[in-house]
Amino acid sequence: MNAHTKFETGRMTSKGQVLIPKAVREAIGLAPNELYKIVVDDKRHAVVSPIDSGPQDSDERRRHALKVLESMRGVSKLGVTTDEYMHEIRGD
Repeated sequence: MNAHTKFETGRMTSKGQVLIPKAVREAIGLAPNELYKIVVDDKRHAVVSPIDSGPQDSDERRRHALKVLESMRGVSKLGVTTDEYMHEIRGD
């Protein structure tokens, strides 16, 4: 191991939950309520890292969502209004 390696231990709960120790969270820059990803390599090593959820990322997600919604516009050819369809599937 090199001089920059952090080593922490812990125990998984009966529900499969794992606590990421504070020293590790700080070392990787993971903040409370921040999204993270876990990647498992071919040696079965898990690597935890924060997901960049900055404005550029959220703008890209918004553009993608709008593109998907636009592609769905007018796809349904039921010949009924939304209210009529909802009444049909939900009843009174």
